[in-house]
Amino acid sequence: MSQPSPEGNDIEMHTIDLVRDILARAGTLPRLLEVHYMMQEPDLFEVIRCVTALPDEERAKLLRFFEQHGAPSRFRVQEVGPGTLRLERDPQPLQRAG
Repeated sequence: MSQPSPEGNDIEMHTIDLVRDILARAGTLPRLLEVHYMMQEPDLFEVIRCVTALPDEERAKLLRFFEQHGAPSRFRVQEVGPGTLRLERDPQPLQRAG
């Protein structure tokens, strides 16, 4: 596995170096475990990619909505037409299947 260097050359990265980098960036064992558990969540990284690809203003609107109306687990998404979704607060959110 390699990663780009500032000079544009590829640097060989060994597995142990990668693990050290992950541990160093996580900072604490609880944070590392949190990242590990998040990696197990289906489609999480695709959702993250979509949200981070939003323009800053649009992402800020989405975050403000969540801050004003509670945790994202309390929402439903409804398709209301071609290319249009409605995000609404659910007073009694469904329990996730384990």
